[in-house]
Amino acid sequence: LQNDGSIHFERIIKLVPDSSLWTMIDFYEAYLPFQKFPADANRGVDVVPSLATFTPLEMAEMPPFDAVSTTLYSPPLLILPPVPDMSMPFNVISLSCTVWAFVLGSLLNMLVRRGSESVKRELTGEKETRPIDKLKVKIREKKNRLKEKLAKLRNKYSANASVSPQEDIQRLQ
Repeated sequence: LQNDGSIHFERIIKLVPDSSLWTMIDFYEAYLPFQKFPADANRGVDVVPSLATFTPLEMAEMPPFDAVSTTLYSPPLLILPPVPDMSMPFNVISLSCTVWAFVLGSLLNMLVRRGSESVKRELTGEKETRPIDKLKVKIREKKNRLKEKLAKLRNKYSANASVSPQEDIQRLQ
């Protein structure tokens, strides 16, 4: 196992003629941290070719410089791994800054508005009205308007006593 995570696997095996060999290696998938991705991660990762050297058995006993051997190379590979979206940190920072700007801007707006209203009341001598007091004033105004309308209706029917309110309603229907 090399420092960069690659593996060098070498095996010397004696095979009889007309035989075959299958080699299988188990591995675990590992995800690269973003710091180890190459500068152009979209290009892919190069896998070096593997090689196999064949030497006939009768020549294997000879000294190495006399042995006639054949070396075969596999084609190199270019693996396209899943590439993380490197713009995602920018998007997260932009969104979180926008949210903070909205929250702090709203808070600052409320504080400045309240402060300016209290300064205005202080200068004019006006009292601060509570929401319950505002509600009481509105109810009192509506009550007075309703009394006025009822008084108008009474005056209308007292002047016109020959027609009762029930007859007037039936006529309108």
